Amino acid sequence: MSETIFHWPGQRQNDPAHRRVAEFLVLDIQRSPEWTRDLLEKVELVRSGKLAQWERIGNAFCLELSANGATIDDLVDETTPPQTVSLEEFQKAAIAWLEQTE
Repeated sequence: MSETIFHWPGQRQNDPAHRRVAEFLVLDIQRSPEWTRDLLEKVELVRSGKLAQWERIGNAFCLELSANGATIDDLVDETTPPQTVSLEEFQKAAIAWLEQTE
């Protein structure tokens, strides 16, 4: 996937999982505050245990939220392995994305 211009506080620049999160937000969530808010709601439901897991299939990626974290699989380049970050890291990135899109 191409490089993105989105960065959030705490993002590790050379971390492939963090790069994947940025790509997911830019390419699949896009500049939609509504989609970002829905995503943050699902993160909280999984974090609280009200949902065991949740999945979103987008144009470029498949996101799965679970107690193990946020796993993002590249649907375009199937040779790249899935990348996982903690729910907390994913939530921080999504909050920063929402602030940028509002």
